[in-house]
Amino acid sequence: MKTMMKTLASASILSALAVAAPAHADGGLTFLIDGDTFSLPFTITNTSTAGEKVTGFGVSLKSPFGFDTVNGGFGVDNSTAFAPQGGSAAATGYTGPAAFSDGSTSIAFTFNDFGVGKSFVWLIDVDRPNVATVYGDELIGSTGYADFSNGLRGLGVFEAVQGNSDAAQFVIRTFTPTPNGVPEPAAWAMMLGGFGLVGSAMRRRRANVAVTYA
Repeated sequence: MKTMMKTLASASILSALAVAAPAHADGGLTFLIDGDTFSLPFTITNTSTAGEKVTGFGVSLKSPFGFDTVNGGFGVDNSTAFAPQGGSAAATGYTGPAAFSDGSTSIAFTFNDFGVGKSFVWLIDVDRPNVATVYGDELIGSTGYADFSNGLRGLGVFEAVQGNSDAAQFVIRTFTPTPNGVPEPAAWAMMLGGFGLVGSAMRRRRANVAVTYA
């Protein structure tokens, strides 16, 4: 009897945890680097099929590439600093940062209203030492992440695009909990419901215990 009760309790806990686990963002976010990074803007679009908002996005370039935030080559300031394009900052609730150091190998954005179907557009040239023209395919192997409002971070890599020889696309390969992430209210509701199921199962178990005397 004890063994059976332990099995039932374990099954209840596993079931509750399954209920509590937030759904993955299916597809999540699209980002294509196509052609010359100097002349073309970068665009990320929230393509989640489960309704999550994008709360953060970051890119880490492979060596020896870096972001030329002033469009003049590393260390040469002859143009305008980083700025979102076409009103996309307001549309996505862009919260920063406002600037990046010239030559940075990584960038990270945060948002508070980046809903499904919205896009964030920006201009940052990518260079490498002594080379001002860099094409998307040269960045294959760089990595990135996308944070979602359900408390999950999608980790991905830039891969080749079939039929497009000078492009790279960001592909999410795995999901992990967002560092210091807070799940959205719907996820919290599922978690509380799951723990409630566990509590009910334990109370029923105690109620069914019979006491006998010698």
